[in-house]
Amino acid sequence: MSKSEISTYFEIMGELQRGAGEIIRNYFEMELEVEQKSDDTPVTRADREVEIYLRERIGERFPGHSIFGEEYGESGQGGSWRWIIDPIDGTKSFILKTPLFGTLIALERDGVPVLGSIYFAIRDQLLIGSAETGTFLNGKRCAVSTRSELAEATMIITDPRDLLPHPAHRLVIDLAREVRLVRGFGDCYGYFLVATGLADLMIEPKNLQYYDVAPMAPILAGAGGVFSSLRGDLDFATGEGLAANPTLHRQIVERARQYGEA
Repeated sequence: MSKSEISTYFEIMGELQRGAGEIIRNYFEMELEVEQKSDDTPVTRADREVEIYLRERIGERFPGHSIFGEEYGESGQGGSWRWIIDPIDGTKSFILKTPLFGTLIALERDGVPVLGSIYFAIRDQLLIGSAETGTFLNGKRCAVSTRSELAEATMIITDPRDLLPHPAHRLVIDLAREVRLVRGFGDCYGYFLVATGLADLMIEPKNLQYYDVAPMAPILAGAGGVFSSLRGDLDFATGEGLAANPTLHRQIVERARQYGEA
């Protein structure tokens, strides 16, 4: 896929994100009615309105493209192009009025995410990128860290319960003991910190859905980093997520293989 072709979608994705952000800001200070979905995760009217807005705008501009979103599933003609939407990644943070949630949009071609974006509406920060174009934060090129030693690294996790004793958490617990600093900022904000070089690695050992992480591979690639499962591939069915610079990524994947967790 050419850089010029990606660049066209680059601008459009930014416009979509800004429009979604206006809806989110309108709801942020309101008292929210929260529902529990069948998977026991929360949803608000804002989640649904943002996804409807994005589906309508994408459908108007690209009637031949498919769309897959967290709230309304799959729609479209099933061609080469598909948009992946998580209207509010971090709904729990949104409910708590913590502004570290974001809207996620990814664009696939033939099943592979080629362009991704995260927009933090309350902070007005748009992170968008691809391997072809690079990754940019509000128009400024960004890059992952160059740190090579785990002992000096900052690690981000989403759920502190991943540090409780459990077979699936062994890798995370041992890494937490080894790195310099651990923080639980959570959800897409951790990947944002890695892509912009503010943290060194983000790890989530289970329970991720495709729409939670679809933008991360192109965003990290554009920033010189790597996003994958713990085994080092892009098998989204694993529910795992790992983002880091290439040096730390190789170390962690090898560690995971030794543990038998990947």
